[in-house]
Amino acid sequence: MKASMYFMKDVMATISLFIIIMANTGGAFADEPKDFSRLVEFIELEDRIEPLFPFNDYELDSDESSHREYLEYINNQPNLLLNIQSRLGNDKLHWKLDNLSHRLLFVPENRKKYATLYETYCHDVIDYILDKTRLDNPYRTVQTLFEEKPGISDDGEGITAFLVHNIVEESSASYIFSNQKGKKVKIELNSRAFSGTVGSYTTNIYIRDNEQFEFKRNKYTIWQNSAKNPYTALMVPAEETLHIALRGYTETAIKASLEETSQKTLAVVEGVVDDWMSVEEAIVGGLVYSLLPSLVDKYLDNKTQRLI
Repeated sequence: MKASMYFMKDVMATISLFIIIMANTGGAFADEPKDFSRLVEFIELEDRIEPLFPFNDYELDSDESSHREYLEYINNQPNLLLNIQSRLGNDKLHWKLDNLSHRLLFVPENRKKYATLYETYCHDVIDYILDKTRLDNPYRTVQTLFEEKPGISDDGEGITAFLVHNIVEESSASYIFSNQKGKKVKIELNSRAFSGTVGSYTTNIYIRDNEQFEFKRNKYTIWQNSAKNPYTALMVPAEETLHIALRGYTETAIKASLEETSQKTLAVVEGVVDDWMSVEEAIVGGLVYSLLPSLVDKYLDNKTQRLI
């Protein structure tokens, strides 16, 4: 309770500051509005699903849901199981998970006008949000991504925002089946799915042997310029900038809550994290809602506003 009140005290001070700042409509952004209405037309074009480039290398996956999905697939493939049985004989079969990993793939935005307009829009919206909230710029760079496996440095300050057309989640799993005589059959499975996530920013929490918690934020965020509703894609640079800027507050609150918790099981940790992430989501949602009217008026004409 003490940690929660301490964090909420900081949060309320931050919200008050934002309200005061947002009342000031002058300043650096009291210039002639820019029109990004054409961007909505681009977003409404049919999605492209290729070419696909790897964003990163495969990483070990500890997600139990992925494992369960693969097991469900195997159990629903009688021909596969019969094939394995025929190769191993009629002995009782044993199986084990050998490897479970995942990575991101992306479809680059190769339409030059679309890519240029979206990148320009992202820079403008970021500047607008930072001006209205007086937050520090959290970015090292914001760039359209064309090449596979971009270099992401852990050195220095700042987040890199990569802009792409579409994001795909790919997972891979291998299972080893064996009989009582030790004969083995290895199968490898792979799945791909368009993520549907237009933007995200991740903090990884590590629980050390001494029950100390280490927080490590990704040095990148990846945004896609396609969405069923253009509004969703248009709000990404605003929402993600606020998430990145507020993440330090959220991590401080999570750490304080965990330090006061006697039971540090995975379920308890996940509950604490979910609770404070909900607070962060609420704050970001409230700020975007407050800034939305001026944001839309600044960048979209009246006709395009009605479309979204």
